[in-house]
Amino acid sequence: MALGEQAKLGRVDKFQGQEAAIVFFSLCSSDATESARGIDFLFDKHRINVAMSRAQSMAIVVGNPSLFNTPVNSLKKMEKVNVLSRLLVNNQT
Repeated sequence: MALGEQAKLGRVDKFQGQEAAIVFFSLCSSDATESARGIDFLFDKHRINVAMSRAQSMAIVVGNPSLFNTPVNSLKKMEKVNVLSRLLVNNQT
């Protein structure tokens, strides 16, 4: 069996309770204002936590840097966008 055949692919909720040596987490949108499910889904801290905590040794987050510049019109939305900023700052090596 080739190594790639062992890879699992799916949405975050599919991996609840499972772990993997390496996790690739795609933010699934390059522009938060165009996200089909909106800012609340895209920057949901529980969803991001589930994705990141599945990694045993490495988590790779893939997303457009422009997500850091998402326009907001409330403190609640600013807190949501800030989840991504904390993730980057807390995990740089």
